Amino acid sequence: MKTFVVQFRCSRMGVLAGLLSIMLAVGGCRKNPTSADDNPGHGNHDTPRTAVPAELVGSWYTGTISTVNYYNPTTGQWSPPSGTGITYSLTADGYYEKSGLLQTSLYGCTTTLFVYNKGTVAVDGNKISLYPTYGRVKSQDNCVPRFNYDKPAELAEEHIFWELGTDAYGLEALWLRYAEGDASAFYRR
Repeated sequence: MKTFVVQFRCSRMGVLAGLLSIMLAVGGCRKNPTSADDNPGHGNHDTPRTAVPAELVGSWYTGTISTVNYYNPTTGQWSPPSGTGITYSLTADGYYEKSGLLQTSLYGCTTTLFVYNKGTVAVDGNKISLYPTYGRVKSQDNCVPRFNYDKPAELAEEHIFWELGTDAYGLEALWLRYAEGDASAFYRR
């Protein structure tokens, strides 16, 4: 097993912008020939699918929740937390589910984005390819009404590089990296 150490040196806005980019990628930006609809079944079985190696099978999670300004003792008011979370669940027979949450609170405004998709997965060496057949996106915003919706997601293939290893604390981690980004540690649930 390899050990990876990831250091983050970003401003708050840079981190939020980066996390929003990841979450929007979950919702997709280009259409797959299979359109998202209200059928939560596996959908199109013509998408590529392979067996998933035993060491990848299961649910993997990464995320953070910030409790900064969570409670104001002067006013007695509670504030929603800010944070993100992404879960991948992979089955031995080549199916996946992916869900994500991004929530940010600033100046009394809270924006929450939920994303979900599922479909087939193909593993080729250290590359995982996800082929969504169903997806939804839900957005909630208490300050901007036009950002309140629940709709089918645009489905986009994802190609992710993987490696099992340990994090800086010696914990087992599944390191996932998109071609254009840094690796992120996911932990077995």
